[in-house]
Amino acid sequence: MNIALHHFRLVDTINKEGTLTKAAESLHLTQSALSHQLKELEREMGVEVFQRQGKRLLLSEQGDRFLQSAKKILAEIRSLEEDISNFKNGQVGKLSISMQSYTSYHWLPAIIKDFRSRWPDINIQIVAEATQRPLEYLLRGDIDLGIVRTQMVNTLIQYEKVFEDQLVAVMSADHPLAKKEVIDFTDFHDEEVILAIYDPSYQDTPLFDAMMKELQVKPRHWHRIHYTDAAMDMVAANLGVAVMSDMVIKPYLQTRNIVSRPLPDIIAPRTWYAATKQQTPALQNFLCCMKGYFQTCCGKSL
Repeated sequence: MNIALHHFRLVDTINKEGTLTKAAESLHLTQSALSHQLKELEREMGVEVFQRQGKRLLLSEQGDRFLQSAKKILAEIRSLEEDISNFKNGQVGKLSISMQSYTSYHWLPAIIKDFRSRWPDINIQIVAEATQRPLEYLLRGDIDLGIVRTQMVNTLIQYEKVFEDQLVAVMSADHPLAKKEVIDFTDFHDEEVILAIYDPSYQDTPLFDAMMKELQVKPRHWHRIHYTDAAMDMVAANLGVAVMSDMVIKPYLQTRNIVSRPLPDIIAPRTWYAATKQQTPALQNFLCCMKGYFQTCCGKSL
């Protein structure tokens, strides 16, 4: 049978309204057009759908069977329309995110809490395995948002500035360098220097390394550590001085016997970008929450 969606709406509406006149008004059709559609349906089915009793129309036995199917189909259509509308309005769906070369996401729970208070049906996933190659994952569609510092020239990707961080020196509060206001490059001479590099394939401190070589500063040992907790354990135990992001070490300053000190001004702030391919309403809402967080809590949103 060649039955269309409007046939199901037709039977459902006639049954509710009781007459062709009222049903036509409800469906915004002429009575003639409504009668034509009903006859078309009855010809297609080969049975009478409604029995006429004066001006009223009563369902036949087969018409009642058709109505039961119509109710199920129309309910599913309404549910589908609602789901699509909610998705388009950013009310439902999922977001997969990752951050380049970071193992610390202490800032994320506050953003998610704010986001979920307004859009509770969006599922947010952190794709940890994408931290080393977030732009590749983004292009493949494996993540929706990559928070990155390096950019790939690709017309499919759009970049939006989100926040800045700054490399700082971190040491035990008992370390002699903790008494200084600014740590010079020469202060690292004969020190155990910890570089918190989160991606071994990516040189995260090129200018710092260059200045150390130019000034012929020779640390006692270099330690390149890929995990924040491990680096902080060494610093807290006074086993070395670390160079890492002020964003990363922020929560550790409150819970451990460590302090941070700025490096020379030549070490400029680093800009981080939100990399996306297609910004759905849900993703746009998340970006707004993220920018608001960094602006309010850190004063580093751009």
